[in-house]
Amino acid sequence: MIEIKEKRVISKPIDEVWKVINNSFLEGHLWARGVVSCRKGNASEGNADRVSYTESGKLMDKITKLDHENYRLQFVVLGLPFFVKSVLATWELREVSSSQTEITIGPKIEVMPVIGTVLQIPMKMQLKKIYPRILEDFAIYVETGKASPAKQKELDKS
Repeated sequence: MIEIKEKRVISKPIDEVWKVINNSFLEGHLWARGVVSCRKGNASEGNADRVSYTESGKLMDKITKLDHENYRLQFVVLGLPFFVKSVLATWELREVSSSQTEITIGPKIEVMPVIGTVLQIPMKMQLKKIYPRILEDFAIYVETGKASPAKQKELDKS
């Protein structure tokens, strides 16, 4: 099992951060590096709530929990490589002050024995690079309403 958790404080009230998470699930391509486009899924894609096209391929996400009272979003990732049994991603908010929110994001990934055990090492190393970028891009987007400078460079190229 791979479990990654990244945390960051965002300089916005918790309700404003939650509003972006809740209302912008299909808009990751506007702020997240490596995400080229997002759209709503369809029946042939397991009725995914979001289909994202990334630099490394197509990812499909299905929301399993949207808890407005506790500021928690969970979703499973579908259409994974054969050696990955499951991925459960969690985004959770905690109020630090009236103007600051701590966000914790990360996946729990279960892999198949033997091949998955071997491949989880490079996979974990890659995810340890990706998740801080996701969090940085998200925080900048929430705080400024604009893409991070790094994401803006990607947008300018396309």
